[in-house]
Amino acid sequence: MEIGLISMNRDPLVLFYLIDGARPDVMKRLLNEGKLPNIQREIVEPGVFRTASSCFTSTTGPAYLPFLLGCFPGTVDIPGIRWLDKKEFAARKIGKYRFRSYNGIEGPWFNSDLPADRRTLHELFENSRNIYSMITRSLNADRDLTRNTKLIRYLTAHLNDKWHRVDADGHKKLINCLKDRPDFIFAVFPAVDSFSHILDPFSDDTIEAYINVDRSIGEAVEILKKQDRWQDTLLIISSDHGLTSTHTHLDLADFFSDRGRDTLKYPLIFKSRPDVSVMISGNAMGHVYLHDIVPDRPLYGTEIQESMGSLLPELIARPEIDFLTWRESNTEFSVESSNGRATVRRTSAGFTYTPQTGDPFGLGELAEPLNQQESLEATMDSEYPDAPVQIAQIFLSSRTGDILVTSKNGYDLRNSWEWPEHHGTHGNLCREHMTVPLIVNRNDWQKRAARTADLYPSILSWTNRRIPDNIDGVSLV
Repeated sequence: MEIGLISMNRDPLVLFYLIDGARPDVMKRLLNEGKLPNIQREIVEPGVFRTASSCFTSTTGPAYLPFLLGCFPGTVDIPGIRWLDKKEFAARKIGKYRFRSYNGIEGPWFNSDLPADRRTLHELFENSRNIYSMITRSLNADRDLTRNTKLIRYLTAHLNDKWHRVDADGHKKLINCLKDRPDFIFAVFPAVDSFSHILDPFSDDTIEAYINVDRSIGEAVEILKKQDRWQDTLLIISSDHGLTSTHTHLDLADFFSDRGRDTLKYPLIFKSRPDVSVMISGNAMGHVYLHDIVPDRPLYGTEIQESMGSLLPELIARPEIDFLTWRESNTEFSVESSNGRATVRRTSAGFTYTPQTGDPFGLGELAEPLNQQESLEATMDSEYPDAPVQIAQIFLSSRTGDILVTSKNGYDLRNSWEWPEHHGTHGNLCREHMTVPLIVNRNDWQKRAARTADLYPSILSWTNRRIPDNIDGVSLV
């Protein structure tokens, strides 16, 4: 049978391994060294290994949205793992939509924060299973296999650093559920990300986590072959982001409080009238909300400069900072670094990028409007893949900060209340954080540049399901 076609018995399975934090260069090296033999034999050889672009912010949670909803974070109004809604906050009401941190007890609200008109893959498949993903809307305990165990297992691993046990538990649940012949499995393996944070993206424990996923895939494929389902299985391996090693911390909230600004940050959120709020995602990106000029809506260029004053050039000039970006209007955005300022524009014809006093993304001038795919093609091999589209999409959300601040590789933006200390960071638009592996056991998909958002419609197309109109991804099938 030709690879890529579903056989006539019509019992297809989509098996999605989400290796949280996996870097494509690390996976390629391990494949070349023969340390991922099952992935090589069962997926790469009959299929393809390629690199895809994630989304901004490249952070666990928001970066799951492209996979399971086909949408960028800004499109569905979840612009970070932490955010604040200026309108709700200014109303001074005690309500759940004032601000959020999905890292803590507010994590379950991620599902109720999702727009009702966007359907997840779990809601489009009749017999799906979820393992360790935070997007579980509409799933009962029979389909959300880690609903009753995730909290205690994650908390225990956070305290004792034994993340391999979490992956082992996820593998066991995946293998056990195959007997029920599900049609879609979304399985998250968090150990690569966790060890990258607490140790290093290249540590021995991190590498072992990759190898453990390979063993899981080997066992799963063996069972599917015995069930005569392997030929009708679409197996996808991908990640939400990469990570870089971290040696120095700049606490962005402390930057403001040390300069006399009353600053709200997690977990110190009990402030009714702060000057500034700081919400960090992945530790390499922070939303900064300015409350002093117009407290109930996002600010624009001159208002931001008035509110920030001398702190704006001071922050840009710091050695830890990569770039800042903010709204000039609802369709025009400034990006500034120590290399100068450029402008991203979103028009009805597409996206442009124009250096003004410099070229912070190193893209040169993209003067002619490029559509979404053309923009990705033009920037995929740059140091900031998909930058114009990702800058524009994040500012679609009214919950996005007045200013977005990113850190350079080697640095991050959170120090206090960060236990254990992080030695790996993500969240930026930089290449190391934005590019992820995309490994599929099919060889007939389009070879064009791809985003993680393209997997949602690709999965629906491969299984002959209707693709919703209100998504950002485009099918590769």
